[in-house]
Amino acid sequence: MTQLKNRFAFLFMTFTLATAILAFTACSDDDGTTVVVDDDDATDVDTDTDMDTTVACETEGEVEQSTIEEIETMRQAVVDFRSSLSTTLLDEVSVCLDDERFYLWHNTPANDDNRDGITYADLTDDQLTAFKDILQLFLSTGGYQKVYEITELSEGWLNNVQSNVWNPLFYSIDMFGDPETSGSWGFQLDGHHCAINFLVHGDNVSIVPAFLGGEPAADTWNGEDFDIFSDERDLALTLYNSLDATELATASSTSTSHSLKVGPADMNGDPDPYIGTYDYSEFATGLKYSDMSTEAQANLILVMQEYVYNLTDNFADVWWTDIMENIDDTYFVWINDSGTTPTATSQFYYRIYNPYLWAEFNTEGSTGANASTIADYNHVHTITRIPNNPTTDNGGDYGIFAYLINQDGPKTLLEHYVMADHHKASKFKFDYTLVCKNPVYEAHDHSHGHTHSHEG
Repeated sequence: MTQLKNRFAFLFMTFTLATAILAFTACSDDDGTTVVVDDDDATDVDTDTDMDTTVACETEGEVEQSTIEEIETMRQAVVDFRSSLSTTLLDEVSVCLDDERFYLWHNTPANDDNRDGITYADLTDDQLTAFKDILQLFLSTGGYQKVYEITELSEGWLNNVQSNVWNPLFYSIDMFGDPETSGSWGFQLDGHHCAINFLVHGDNVSIVPAFLGGEPAADTWNGEDFDIFSDERDLALTLYNSLDATELATASSTSTSHSLKVGPADMNGDPDPYIGTYDYSEFATGLKYSDMSTEAQANLILVMQEYVYNLTDNFADVWWTDIMENIDDTYFVWINDSGTTPTATSQFYYRIYNPYLWAEFNTEGSTGANASTIADYNHVHTITRIPNNPTTDNGGDYGIFAYLINQDGPKTLLEHYVMADHHKASKFKFDYTLVCKNPVYEAHDHSHGHTHSHEG
């Protein structure tokens, strides 16, 4: 009983202190900590102040800056973007590479204030353009087109339905490490139906995990047609239709659920449950690449490339090399609505598991405010990961830094609740299920038409 009283006393003290500190950002790094204390009028802070409240991060595992010209271009663009921010915004957006914020992305509506970092709405037009230019350095033409259609066209369509929930300006940015002094740094784009983790580590560049979705996934907004996942959908249907009866029987799952197996955490604010050494071995099921016909193998390759080559080509090529060296250990699973033949306007699910690529596609079904206006097949979720992190030389999910984060949560309850903007309750439940968990006693489980000519 005494122990229980002490625990509640500590919680009370924690919440009291959290209330007293109006804004606090901390790098969860043993060697260096960034602490920023602001008041509610943060936007009015004099950006010319000489007061320096930042202590440099010293994250274990960082490397020298790359001499590759393409990475240097990326690095300089990020340095310039950071230099354009006010002191307040720079403090809000910046954390250490091993900070938990790297793992708190989610796919639910952002509502403008339930994510860490800064939002598109915080930026000037020039700053927002500069950030989108950075995205285009990391993403292929097709990859950036998907992000554009998700964050501006599909989100614009939704904004017309409920503007306080969906807005193209609600997407948030977090930046990790210091590209001015280190060769290890990254940033995150996080918001409704778009969460991508960008990491540079020496000569290696990655964008996983990457969650991309859309509701509607295909429609028209502001006179512009969009069909975000036309390639992921149509190439997969071509693959499905190329399988013979034996292959199809092996690939098809009898599961009645087609939810993403390794998607976002259950609740916004919970860490990604699948970081680091998560065991994917249970997914070595379905139809194996080595057991496919030559035609089916070629079709599977095209589907896989659609996910890999969202990353800009030179670095996607490096990733693709790892995948192809393990291609015989690739598994394909398909789930179809019972008794139906899959089409572009029906619901289905598939996943691909290779030691260096995890890709899932799911027609989620329309929910909430859109249940009667958007067809079930027109709500799509996808997730791309690298399953075997951190053993790959080229970085997996979150690169080599996946194992640095304190995977059991923040180091102290005080740090957790003071930083807990991302734990604000949301009254909107549209395309997700909220699983209420006690934060103290329960641990976290949680234009198209482009073509690829990359040869396998």
